[in-house]
Amino acid sequence: MEITYDKKADVMYIYFQKGVKIARAVELADLLIADLDKKGKVIGVEVLAASNQIKNNKKTTKTKNIGLFNFSLPLPA
Repeated sequence: MEITYDKKADVMYIYFQKGVKIARAVELADLLIADLDKKGKVIGVEVLAASNQIKNNKKTTKTKNIGLFNFSLPLPA
């Protein structure tokens, strides 16, 4: 898994598989898009307006250090 963030575009991309051709994209929620391969397997997720979607709130997020930068993901309710 690899996570990238484009600060200028404010887009975070989570790669589950790299080098796999995207067959289609599915909107999971507002500003959250899953890319699927030809078999329908999720190969990546794009988070639009990422700075607004991922809050740095210790009550609702878990911070994970992946070596390049720290990011926070909302914990399930």
